[in-house]
Amino acid sequence: MFTVSSPSLALAVAVVATSLIVLVRYFIVSGFFAICTKVRVPGLYRGLEKQIAREISWSAVAAVIYGVPFGVVLWLWAARGQTKIYMDLDAFPLWWFSLSVLLYLLLHDAWFYWTHRLMHTPRVYRVCHFVHHQSHPPTAWAAMSFHPYEALSGAVLIPLLTLLIPIHIAALALVVLVMTVFGVTNHLGW
Repeated sequence: MFTVSSPSLALAVAVVATSLIVLVRYFIVSGFFAICTKVRVPGLYRGLEKQIAREISWSAVAAVIYGVPFGVVLWLWAARGQTKIYMDLDAFPLWWFSLSVLLYLLLHDAWFYWTHRLMHTPRVYRVCHFVHHQSHPPTAWAAMSFHPYEALSGAVLIPLLTLLIPIHIAALALVVLVMTVFGVTNHLGW
């Protein structure tokens, strides 16, 4: 078993690991739906190679930004037990599993709605949100194509919720999966 004796090294390992997980998840899910797009709507992404490369570049930066707070949460959970993430299904009534998923998704959706409205105010749009709207048409690779400021606004809520609202580790994985699939499929361009 790999163990890290230094708390700061353990935190750094957690941050790097979660950033890589977010990046790999992005490539798997976006890649899968990009292939689906080629099958369903052949030629839709033809001629968009430069745009897709730009989307992937911004998304790689965003993956690191998303990975940092998740890495901190992973470290707080594993090394310190300082989150509300739990592994024992019997720790809470079984109905809480489903309710926590719905609660996290509802809170995230409200957060996204209000931060996205803020992103469309003229000054904030010019500073950062224009990056996301450079994708014409949007592609499966555009879902995480964010300026770092925008990525930061999206990266903090779920980690903060794990400090406040109990959630089973599998329920948390389900929340992230739903958010990822909806984020990518909303940007397919079809």
